[in-house]
Amino acid sequence: MKQGLSLAGLIWAALHATQAQAQQPAPALCYQPLSIPEALQSATPSDNSIRIFSDTVSLQDNQQADFSGQVQIMQRDTLLQAPRARYSASNQQLIADGGIEYYNSDLYVSGSRFAADLANNRAQLSDARYQFISQAGRGEAKALVASTEQLQLNQALFTTCPQQDNSWGLYAEEITIAADSGWGEAHHAVFRIKDVPVFYIPYLTFPVDDQRKTGLLIPKVGSSQRVGLDLELPYYFNLAPNYDLTLTPRYMSKRGTQLKSEFRYLTAAHQGQLQLEYLHNDNDKPTGFGQRYLGHISHRSDFSERWRGYVDFTDVSDDAYLTELGSDFNSQSDTQLYREANLSYFGDRVHSQLKLQGFEILGNYNRAYQAMPQLSLASANPLQLTDNLQGLWQAQYAHFRNADAFYTAADRIHLEPTIRLPFITPAFELTAESSLLYTYYQQQSEQQLDAEQEKISRTLPKVRLHARVNFEREYDWFGEQALQTFEPQLQYLYIPYRDQSQIGLYDTTRLQDDYYGLFRQNRFSGLDRINEANQLTVGWTTRFYDNTDNELFRFSLGQIFFLKEPEVTNDVLTQDLVSTESMLASEMIWHWYRRWYVSSALQYDIDSKKLIKSNASLDYRGSENTLLQLNHRYSRAVSGVEIQQLGLFGAIPLQQNWQLIASYYRDVTNHRMIDANLGLQYESCCWAVRFVARRQVRADLESGITDLNQFARLDSGFSLQFVFKGFGDKAGFGVADMLSNGIFSYRRPYLLTN
Repeated sequence: MKQGLSLAGLIWAALHATQAQAQQPAPALCYQPLSIPEALQSATPSDNSIRIFSDTVSLQDNQQADFSGQVQIMQRDTLLQAPRARYSASNQQLIADGGIEYYNSDLYVSGSRFAADLANNRAQLSDARYQFISQAGRGEAKALVASTEQLQLNQALFTTCPQQDNSWGLYAEEITIAADSGWGEAHHAVFRIKDVPVFYIPYLTFPVDDQRKTGLLIPKVGSSQRVGLDLELPYYFNLAPNYDLTLTPRYMSKRGTQLKSEFRYLTAAHQGQLQLEYLHNDNDKPTGFGQRYLGHISHRSDFSERWRGYVDFTDVSDDAYLTELGSDFNSQSDTQLYREANLSYFGDRVHSQLKLQGFEILGNYNRAYQAMPQLSLASANPLQLTDNLQGLWQAQYAHFRNADAFYTAADRIHLEPTIRLPFITPAFELTAESSLLYTYYQQQSEQQLDAEQEKISRTLPKVRLHARVNFEREYDWFGEQALQTFEPQLQYLYIPYRDQSQIGLYDTTRLQDDYYGLFRQNRFSGLDRINEANQLTVGWTTRFYDNTDNELFRFSLGQIFFLKEPEVTNDVLTQDLVSTESMLASEMIWHWYRRWYVSSALQYDIDSKKLIKSNASLDYRGSENTLLQLNHRYSRAVSGVEIQQLGLFGAIPLQQNWQLIASYYRDVTNHRMIDANLGLQYESCCWAVRFVARRQVRADLESGITDLNQFARLDSGFSLQFVFKGFGDKAGFGVADMLSNGIFSYRRPYLLTN
């Protein structure tokens, strides 16, 4: 028997009417997938013919057929089961009743009666109950009417809760979905929790596929001593497929009403986002303080395969904005705002970049230099001078400005040609290279400068030899073959001494001397200081792999040996940036036992016999919802202050649906708490709620870091989030997100990889 209307097409809109509302699968702990009948498992999706099976069949004048006893009607990947069915050829009608069941690969529908008008492509299911097969989501409708133009559900219900669970549901007098429009309409809708009406919506539109829709998002509720009661109600505008806008009114009982906005855009060549946060009047500030705002733009343009532009700019009204009001785009512990605009060109022979760069320093600290502009050029690929000898070069021009510094402006030109001789094999590599570093400065100051200070140049040769060897051996790992590697490396670096005390510090600071930093060619960033070196760096790394090539253990150890002690200078500008330490550095990570990991790193000054920096952590990761971390960090001098902190993070499932998280950070040196969070979360198949309480220090950026009184003030608060799955966004309900609320967010260590 052939016909022109697909049974799947009649029901397909019913699937899409609710599928987009249930895109988030239910947790495995509560989701029970439905089984598909065997008859459907062998169906052929490309077969348009209708096949009807039954125990008995009665034909009347070849115009009507009555089927009874386990009737099965199959077409393509759909199956309709009923106790009895009747097909009329004269009026092209198919009717099944007595309790029907409909299946396809995505949906199960049961009802009391099914009637299809094949001539007019129209079908109706009475007392329909539907449930998704491969994901959470179910509902019911008094009548489900499908045609080629639209789908209509009368007295309909949708929820993602499992059977016998009425935690929440969306009830509508009528739901209409136009064919191929991607949108549905609900009339006289009521949202209920535990069968209790919560709010009434006379008219509601919603997407039935992956399209976005203008409307309210899930509100955020919280409280803290800084802002009082904190309530956010975001509203999303779907302006176009490639750009959108979110406006968020934020009410703070202590400070007033703030408006936050985020605009995002994406085209074939451009992408970015704009953020603006604006508070017209802060009630917690004295009269006349003025408006408070935060503005941010990040933009990237790929003009072609070779040309690329980038902008990253943030501005705030006052230094205390982040610490007092917080922001979705910057951390409240940020002490500077980075600003950059650059244009890059990637050529076959030359890579170039034109950059404008600056920093907005927050608080009572010295301002930083701005690079306005900085032009960098470098060879795109090594130039083969001979079969083995390579040539490389780089050059840079930069103009720096800082009205508050001794040198208010400076022009810097740097040239650095390099000759390299590499020899690389799978087991051994040796690189010999020699460079010439020439840098010229023209410096300006409001004070009288002598000739040497105003115009100064520096020429430095540099010689570097670096060798690395890879050894491997098999070993026995509890009766199974495994692998150990041993990777020693050796570097000799020579740079003669030059007096650089008359050169300003424009983009230079001391870099980390961790294990990998020991093999750098300069222990400073930027170009204003090039450290003297006649030194040998020795280091080695060993790794252990099991029989499936999983890395179980890694340890690295290295040290700098001075063949000639560096000169001790009277450079006032770099007295805190000296590079005369003979540093010993190590790093280790160990997959200790099953889900336990140990990691550590340290930097030790051999000459002064002092520990410079160290960190260590013990991690347990039972699952994504079960983790524990105990960590310790130490630094001998951060802006002249010793830092020693002890932290604890934990996430533990209490029961099947309950999750507890806690974090605590303590300043060991000064015996005080820095940051603490305690959170409780309930998550079921169809809804979730989270409560997080926090207490943390209130930093005052107008005080120096050595002012310990600023850390005596603590801020307490809480936040409340909830979501109805399938009706709202579930994003942000992971354990890692819960542990990111504090000043010190959870950081997973560098886990062992292949």
